[in-house]
Amino acid sequence: MKNFFRSRAAVVVMIATVIILVLAIVGASTAGRASPVSNVVGVLMTPFRSAADGIGRFFGGIYSRFYEYAELESENAALRRRIADMEASVRESEKALEENARLRSLLGLAERKRDLEFVMCGVVSRDSGDWASTLTISKGSANGIECFDCVVDEEGNLVGQVTELGTNWATVTTLVDSSFELGAVIARTGVAAVAEGDFGLMAKGCLKLTYLPAAAVILNGDTVLTSGVGGVFPSDLVIGTVEELESDYSGTGSYAVIRPATELDELVQVFVVSSFEISE
Repeated sequence: MKNFFRSRAAVVVMIATVIILVLAIVGASTAGRASPVSNVVGVLMTPFRSAADGIGRFFGGIYSRFYEYAELESENAALRRRIADMEASVRESEKALEENARLRSLLGLAERKRDLEFVMCGVVSRDSGDWASTLTISKGSANGIECFDCVVDEEGNLVGQVTELGTNWATVTTLVDSSFELGAVIARTGVAAVAEGDFGLMAKGCLKLTYLPAAAVILNGDTVLTSGVGGVFPSDLVIGTVEELESDYSGTGSYAVIRPATELDELVQVFVVSSFEISE
């Protein structure tokens, strides 16, 4: 038995020796070429190397695109910030131009109405509903404003009247409010009447001209001015223009619908008339 294992071991050793010698001879005879073992290993490993190379290129491409995307996103964010800054500058410039235009208009108004003294105020808020039409402005008694002072826009168009007063704020009841009433005159003919707010017209942003003489000829487009009667409002401020004629509830008289000259919904600044000469 021992001889059997010895003989088998000897055979294995001999076979291994022969294989080594053959590989050595082949390797020596193929100088510069891969050995059979290396060749076999290379053949087996080549697909895996190709796959690994492809995967590397794939993930390398993804990383490159992700990096480029991150750079583009950063550039876009910077551009958006620059655009936002430029838009803010444009808005500020437009705001300054609008304010300059209002001040120039006010200067022109002051030249035309030398008897008027003005306090410029910002419009803080507005209440335009079915039951009231008022503005809150940014100045009050500390600025020399008093209750019942007249309020105009930069063109001298009538806005309303101060009806409530605080130290640094005031409430202005606009000319379309149903409680508003003042003496008026038609510029073309000199016909006197009364301009007053109306519940039905307030939602349309209009008021009406009442107490018209029976013989009065009123035309669409006629300009309506303040009469100055009573000394509460200066004379010759523009109230608005006649938009249409309507019959009153009794059917025996008529009234004119007036569209205000001022744009109440767009006012950002108004001018309180703190002093004026009363017309006799």
